[in-house]
Amino acid sequence: CKCAPGYTGKRCEYLTSLSFVHNTSFVELEPLRTKPEANVTVIFSTTQDNGVIMYDGQNEHLAVELFNGRIRVSYDVGNYPVSTMYSFEMVADGKYHIVELLSVKKNFTLRVDRGMARSIINQGEQEFLRLTSPLYIGGIPPEPGQNAFSQWHLRNLTSFNGCMRELWVNHKQVDFTNAARQQKVTPGCSLLQDEEQMVEEEGARAEDEEEEEEDDDPCLNNQCRRGSKCVAKRPGEYACKCQPGWSGKYCEQAPTCRKEQTREYYSENGCRSRKPVKMAKCEGSCGSSCCRARKTKRRKVRLICNDGTRYTKDVEIVRKCACTKKCY
Repeated sequence: CKCAPGYTGKRCEYLTSLSFVHNTSFVELEPLRTKPEANVTVIFSTTQDNGVIMYDGQNEHLAVELFNGRIRVSYDVGNYPVSTMYSFEMVADGKYHIVELLSVKKNFTLRVDRGMARSIINQGEQEFLRLTSPLYIGGIPPEPGQNAFSQWHLRNLTSFNGCMRELWVNHKQVDFTNAARQQKVTPGCSLLQDEEQMVEEEGARAEDEEEEEEDDDPCLNNQCRRGSKCVAKRPGEYACKCQPGWSGKYCEQAPTCRKEQTREYYSENGCRSRKPVKMAKCEGSCGSSCCRARKTKRRKVRLICNDGTRYTKDVEIVRKCACTKKCY
């Protein structure tokens, strides 16, 4: 299947990138799970200096926004005063940036473009951020927005304007088809001429246009395969930048990442499931990427302990494996 912009998957069933095109755009997701930690990674591009990236909470909250071209974070687990910080980096330049956010109890860490991490601590008696309200991405509806603005959680209520190419929440890539609500967003990053997406989905067309201008370009008759990108090195030399999972000099070696089914007892802390559970794990190679779970589901497993006690636990079962650059 050749997917429409924004869609990925074997049958183009996942919507993984969105353009936010209006100052009231937003996406509503389920509340952010913060125990034992919350981990959010967003890859985005924008030329707008101000805009809401994400917000969850009421009084206790996590707010991330663009403010005067930098990332601004407001973090409050219930300990007065609120903790805030700003990124060193300017990110409203039309290029793609990776913003990593990590909440562990009172501690919050921000990292931009794999650079130096910055951390804040919301000191006080409260240990954890407890969130029960929806997680808003790229903007916020009027009512919760006014509450956040009046308490200085957010410095502006304008929606993010640009493209979110990837959003990962607690190590899972978000499929926006599962969103509770979407307002004034469009699939994909075509409005922003997403170069990398164009290379991935349409081969080396972007390079072909440049090659016409320069006859001695080493990429002119390159051998790069499988939609990989030719990168000129020295005169007469080039290298192939492979798609995730592929490897080899010309990206000719396919990934072997696959799901391996197992049937085994689930055990923890001296307790064991009553019967073997159908499990799965991700095995195989992905070149320089990692073979990880792309899709999981939760199922309830009944456990029996050595002392005779019993309890039920939600266990995550791997449904689908894929090559990813996110090697946590």
